[in-house]
This record gives sequence, C-alpha cells and structure tokens, in this order.
Amino acid sequence: MDVDALEQALPPEAEEYMPDTSPSGFDLKGTLEALVQPVSERLRQALSAAMKTAGVLLMVCVMIALANTLDSSGSTPQYILFSGVAAIGAAALEDFDSFLNLGVGSLRSMADYSRVLLPVLASAAAAAGSVGGAAAKYGATAFFMNLLTEAADKVIVPGVCAYAALSIADGAVGNQALKTAKKLVKSVCGLLLTVLCMAFTAWLALSGVVSDSADALTARMAKTAVSTALPVVGGILSDAAGTLAAAAGALRSSIGVYGVAAVLCVCIGPFIALGTRYLLFKISAALCGCVSDKRLSTLVEDLSSCFGMILALNGTAALMMFMSIYSLIRTVV
Repeated sequence: MDVDALEQALPPEAEEYMPDTSPSGFDLKGTLEALVQPVSERLRQALSAAMKTAGVLLMVCVMIALANTLDSSGSTPQYILFSGVAAIGAAALEDFDSFLNLGVGSLRSMADYSRVLLPVLASAAAAAGSVGGAAAKYGATAFFMNLLTEAADKVIVPGVCAYAALSIADGAVGNQALKTAKKLVKSVCGLLLTVLCMAFTAWLALSGVVSDSADALTARMAKTAVSTALPVVGGILSDAAGTLAAAAGALRSSIGVYGVAAVLCVCIGPFIALGTRYLLFKISAALCGCVSDKRLSTLVEDLSSCFGMILALNGTAALMMFMSIYSLIRTVV
C-alpha cells in the first residue's frame, strides 16, 4: 500500500492547514491546535464579508419602506418594488459564482482524494483480515461519491441557479406559478441529497454486516485449520499472523485519522464561508420582514436557501467520507 501517496495527493485546501504532516506518526492533537488560528481568521473574514452584504440587504429594505411612506395609497408602488428586488438580487448574487465554485470545488476535491485515501485504507483493512468487508465498503463509497458528483453537476448546481432566478422573478412579479416552481426545485434538490445519503448509509451498513461476518468466520476457520494441521508450528504461525493483523490494524487507524483530518480541512473553508452567509441572510430576512414588504423579506430568505443547498451538498459528501472512513477503521475480524 502506498501510504506516501496520501500526503502527495493532499488537496491544496488541506495543505493550507496540514503542512509538513504525514500519515505515519500523524499528530491529530497538534493539527487541531494548529487549525485554531487560521480557522479563526477565516471565520472573521467570512463574517465581515457576510455582514457587509447583509447590511446592504437590510438597508435596501429600509429605503423601500421609507419610499413607501411617501405614497398616499399605503401600498408599495410596483416600480419601487422592482427596484428593491433588483438591488437585493444584485447585492446577494454579486459573488454567487465564487461561492458556487467554492462548494463544487470542495466536493470534487473530496471525491478526488477519496480515490487515493480509500484504496490505501481498504488495503490496510484487508491486511488486517477484512478482505471482503474492505472491498465492499470501498466499492460502496466510490460508487456513491461518483453518483453524488454526477448529481451535483447535472441536477443540484443547475437547480440552485434555477431556484435563485425563480426567487428573484417571484419577488418582482409575485406569481403563484413561480412560487410553485421554486418550491418544486428546492424539494427535488433536497430529496435527491436525502435519498443518496440514506441509500449510502443502508448499503454501507448491510454490506458491512454481511462481509464482516464472512471475514470473521473465514479468519477463525483458517486459524483452526493451521493449528490442527501443524500442531506445534501451526500455533506459532497463527500467533504470528495475529500479530501482523494487529500491526495492520494500527496502521489502518493511523491512515483513517489522517484521512478524517484531511477531509475536515477540505470542508472547513466552504463550511465557514457558506454557513456564515446562510445564517446572516436568514437574520436579515427576519429583520427585513419587520420593516418592509413581505415579498422582499421572502426573497432574502429564498436567496439564503441557495447557500444552504450548496452547504448541504458539501455536508452530504463529507458525511459519506466520514462514515466510510469510520466504517473501515472499525472493521473487526
């Protein structure tokens, strides 16, 4: 197994937080302590940028509310509402492409790194005696990660863009058909991620139970056969094989911890950037609802859901990786 390949294939996002680290003798505590300062700085920058945008959204809503007070009819004139919707859409989606690329890039980085990490981890698990279990779990993760990447490219990312466009159109026009369409798009994206995650969890659990039981039975039968066939030497060989399996298990755990840290470092940047924007947009929507037209506050809330869907996409990929790594580490023979 090529353990050094894990360090060479480390994504650039993870190299920023894990410089000069290797799977052998990996110091998890030291890595987590080293994460505190750069993560705090990135969180501060993300909060600062999100608060500026949220402040602009709130200011637009306040200005629309003030303009509404000048109209004797008591309702927001359509041209003023159009102006507010345009301003909110422009402010919220000014750098939307960069956030979309950030989320999709993080997903692809995890998928690419899984093609290096999981074979090495599965080889270590197989060396520890779990041949069938390692193959089944690696195969399940590889299949579902490819499926998630395809779903992101063909369904979820276009769906997020369509949802943003429908939300802005609905904010300007207030058409029931647009409301139904945007709800449908959001439901499809959410349902797809949920189904993929549930299917992966079920497949991983079922394949693990069946293959781990078969591996355990095979290992016991092999040890019994060797000890019976060679009464003296067989016991020594059986103990030596057990020692080698234990050493392979220790290596498997070290590789798994290193892989968890790498995936965490890939996710942490997008999670901070998307999460802060999602939360602050939600807060802005609540505040806008207190001072302005409901259609404007609904628009801000809908745009926050765009960031939430990208965040959910990354969360699903990270969850699949963490579950697969944990499952391979916990493989017992």
